[in-house]
Amino acid sequence: MLEVIDKGPSRESHKAPLLFVHGAWHGAWCWDEHFLDFFAAKGYRSLALSLRGHGKSPAPKPMQFCSIADFVDDVDSVASGLPERPVLVGHSMGGFVVQKYLESHGAPAAVLLASVPVGGITKFLLRRFKRHPWLTARSIAVTKSLRSVGGTPELARETFLICVGDPRKGGS
Repeated sequence: MLEVIDKGPSRESHKAPLLFVHGAWHGAWCWDEHFLDFFAAKGYRSLALSLRGHGKSPAPKPMQFCSIADFVDDVDSVASGLPERPVLVGHSMGGFVVQKYLESHGAPAAVLLASVPVGGITKFLLRRFKRHPWLTARSIAVTKSLRSVGGTPELARETFLICVGDPRKGGS
């Protein structure tokens, strides 16, 4: 069973629902704090899912064997359960999942946010290694996963939002 956070509009609405798809090492929680309530207040049913193996959604098989096609199936299982096709909002890896979903499914619209880390994955990993060498090295060498770089709200903010709007920290 996938974790889905669902915030309904405060009044009757005829707007298409919004389905938010998180990036790697995140979960539905990353949309809950600032996005779901905001759009629900604007009259949109707003849903965020945790893809299998993320957030509170279990992975039926080890994560290294989960594919983008599996994540597309997760999006489809939530989208198909809605009374109408949702507008899809995907961040980072979630943007890629949304693009793959759209290859075989319809949607009234889609929004892709930060589909690739600033400077690419190499610059991202180098920045992360400078800030947390042991955690990053352990993630790569021991667990063979980068889940620890954004597995909690605190780490996700530090890892993915550090350069937003602050030129001193690499932002623009």
